[in-house]
Amino acid sequence: MEKMYSYKGFEVTVKLESVRAVSNEFTYGPPVGYVAVVSICTADPRRPIGVPIRLVTEGHRVFGTVDDALTAGLSAAQRVIDDRVAP
Repeated sequence: MEKMYSYKGFEVTVKLESVRAVSNEFTYGPPVGYVAVVSICTADPRRPIGVPIRLVTEGHRVFGTVDDALTAGLSAAQRVIDDRVAP
């Protein structure tokens, strides 16, 4: 899943990577969580700001829901942008 946001003249893309449990039979189970991969670009012209950021929870665990991962990804991008454009 991928979602794009606009924030203070920047484009933020939060892409989610599913993390799946592997059973003993080598088949994939349902997702056990998500890693958020955050990319920030200038809006016009479109240029990347740094490299994509991979996010997990503070306890180094994957996010349990799509909403948690998307919210954390957007929040992290907003902090990076605010630090970059702060006077």
